Amino acid sequence: MATRTVVIEGGPDGLHLALAGETLSVGGAPGRVEGVFRDLRVVRVRCEVEVDEDRPGLPVEEPGVIAPRVLEPGPGLPLGHLVLSLTSATPTAAPSAPVAPPPAPVPGPAAAARRLKVTDGGDQGRSFRLPDSGTLTVGKTGGHADVGLHDLYVSRIHCMLQITPDAVTVVHVEGANGTLVDGRKISGPHALAVGGVLRVGNSHLRLEAGPFPDEDVPPPPKPVSVRGPGSAVMRAVAADTPAPSPKPPKGDPIETLEGSTFGPYRVGKLLGRGFVGAVYQAANAATGQAIALKVLAAEFPASQVELEQFAEELQAAQGVRHPHLVALFGAGRTGPHCWVAREYVEGESAAAVVARIAGGEKPSWTRAARVAVHLARALDFLHGQRLVHANITPKNVLIQAGDHVTRLTDLGLGEVLRGSRLQKAVQEKKLLAELPYLAPEQAEPGAFVDNLADLYAVGALAYALTTGRPPAAGATAAEVLEQVKAGRVPKPSLIYKKCPATFDAIVMKLLARRQEDRYQTAGRLLADLEPLAAGHDVKV
Repeated sequence: MATRTVVIEGGPDGLHLALAGETLSVGGAPGRVEGVFRDLRVVRVRCEVEVDEDRPGLPVEEPGVIAPRVLEPGPGLPLGHLVLSLTSATPTAAPSAPVAPPPAPVPGPAAAARRLKVTDGGDQGRSFRLPDSGTLTVGKTGGHADVGLHDLYVSRIHCMLQITPDAVTVVHVEGANGTLVDGRKISGPHALAVGGVLRVGNSHLRLEAGPFPDEDVPPPPKPVSVRGPGSAVMRAVAADTPAPSPKPPKGDPIETLEGSTFGPYRVGKLLGRGFVGAVYQAANAATGQAIALKVLAAEFPASQVELEQFAEELQAAQGVRHPHLVALFGAGRTGPHCWVAREYVEGESAAAVVARIAGGEKPSWTRAARVAVHLARALDFLHGQRLVHANITPKNVLIQAGDHVTRLTDLGLGEVLRGSRLQKAVQEKKLLAELPYLAPEQAEPGAFVDNLADLYAVGALAYALTTGRPPAAGATAAEVLEQVKAGRVPKPSLIYKKCPATFDAIVMKLLARRQEDRYQTAGRLLADLEPLAAGHDVKV
């Protein structure tokens, strides 16, 4: 592919460049952007700075390093994802005899092979071989990091490893949550021993010593020193060129992503399409682990603020584990799509069950009670962690095949999309489907939404599983909203005669129009539900 070179020269006021994907911002200072280039394929970033020839060397200050290294004429100095070199001025007199290259170093005893293996996070199972010596950077994939991770919470260059045959030292570079070694945040250069765990973002990387019978990982290329003729010039050149992120063909609909790769996951069959994206069955290419991959429509994110909200909300949800919650493994962005990787659950959604009952299948209040118990247990845990789901609908409730265990999914996704351009685009259709399961206060702009909204949703879902229809219905969102606000809901037993009065009372208390009339905690709900289930031999 033919290329052209963009030359950017700065004056005495300084020069600031910021590269984010295919966008390059140019300005005189970090806070002053004077121009933006978009849709660039950045092959190499090169900077030449003239310095006085009488200076024997240039001190290079590095983040987290107390004693600066010195850049001197000779072999290049590896620095993160860069290689710096200092060349002497070209003599004006007759050229001297060619300078013979320095003799190759005599190899000593071979150092044991070492690698970083990802033990937790979106890249679980991947390995990165370390060189015997040098400097490697760890950061976000798609940037210039030597070790690239599919982790939204990792910075472009999060930390660097200073490697010698005898030791590996970790230095934090950037990232609000810091860099951790063996569970402790480091404040300066910190040794990483074999068997130790380096954590950046939500990724855990264990340092291992060879041999490695489980895989054959080729060693990384040696850093490239770039030198050339000219006056005393410091040349900073990226040591490698990352491959561009894979992108689906233009116009490719979200339903036809099968066979593509998102982060470490290979996309399989389409499981379903929702208002804001599609869910695929996928597998971790390194471990073979089956996962469910939710791919959001390309309209999201519409801004950097939306992307940051996506990362922040899902970071809070990623470490949450409970038997009645679907585990979140990771999240990322590939091409135009943001995606969420979560545990794959073999079974069906509560929406499918409600649809079958509406179509004539015999309802079961005991099934509704079991689902309510499982959801209450999940909410008791979540609310104890000061987390609110705020989007419990039949599509987000999965009933596991075989043991009929209920699993709640999409934790945090409602907050991710709240106020986004994508949410506004699908708001009317989405509201018509989900509004019957939302608490009345959730329909009021600016209203305070807390754990009581989650408990209302449990009641609405139990109602639908008992009767085959939600507690409120209508042809338009306005009609549904009017019923929800009115709070006039017939008892489940009026529709399904076999529903006992005790379960009737529990469901109606959950669906109370006023918040103070509902169960105030999931624990209090369980105190009424579990004895009822035990008395009717409902396995929970």
